[in-house]
Amino acid sequence: MAEKLKGLAALKAAGAIRSNEPVAEVVKWTNRAGEEFEFEVHFAQLDFGTAMDMQSDENQDRKAAFIGRVVLVEDDGGALVPLGAENARRLDPRLGFALVSAFNRLNSVEPKNSQPPTSSSANSSEEESAATPSQKPEET
Repeated sequence: MAEKLKGLAALKAAGAIRSNEPVAEVVKWTNRAGEEFEFEVHFAQLDFGTAMDMQSDENQDRKAAFIGRVVLVEDDGGALVPLGAENARRLDPRLGFALVSAFNRLNSVEPKNSQPPTSSSANSSEEESAATPSQKPEET
């Protein structure tokens, strides 16, 4: 049975209110020359209001600005700084998709266009189908 929560303190303790602390994730990327890279990037955690704004916004410039805000990289001094909208727009597409995928995993965001479930008949095995007797009367 689900635990009943009362009050803001209980919601916070249960993790309902997201932290402002960035979360680290290792991202793998292969450039156009075929060289593989792995690096640590940090992401600002997504809150409900921002998720709703982003989901309903089809403006590509605002989406790039959003990515530029939530993707945090280390500067030369080791401080985390936003990637920035201009850099987000100019990302290699493979790296951009890798970053978005990592961000979605961290924030438990489901892809917009997920595959519909397959029918149960498509999942039945050959053995099960062969074991099921035909409903058609046998010809004599």
